[in-house]
Amino acid sequence: MKFVVDMLDSVDRHNLIVSPGCDMPYDVPLENTIAVAETVRDIEKYRELIKNYESVTDDASVELPDYAALKRPLLEAFTLDSASCAACTYMWAMVQDAKKEFGDAIDVVEYKYTSREGIARCRKVGVKNLPSLYINGKLAYASIIPGHEELYEKIRGLL
Repeated sequence: MKFVVDMLDSVDRHNLIVSPGCDMPYDVPLENTIAVAETVRDIEKYRELIKNYESVTDDASVELPDYAALKRPLLEAFTLDSASCAACTYMWAMVQDAKKEFGDAIDVVEYKYTSREGIARCRKVGVKNLPSLYINGKLAYASIIPGHEELYEKIRGLL
């Protein structure tokens, strides 16, 4: 509810449509959908309800790699979930193709926004868009799926 109140406060509501994204089929609890609808319908009621709400975040358990000490390039794909989000599927497939191309010369990992650890890692890294690809801790692609040669050229430049 807090997200919905904050979002509605940050945009012009003229002709605004609040709609679920590609994560909707991914086991979103019905209660969450109802909460969003109710908040949109009666924002003042829910603004009052959440006025003292403080989110508890625990990013301390997430340890980032020592990027300066990596022995080989590290490709980190931050996705909603490559099993349920089309763009995320394409991003992760591109990273897996790079792994096939370069083998043990690179390391790859996917972090999904569907787990507390994944969310905490996104916050700690500063991920703004999903999917995103970070190479050696630096944003390489945000919501853009690179072509094979473009990505491979970046990787070759790091080997």
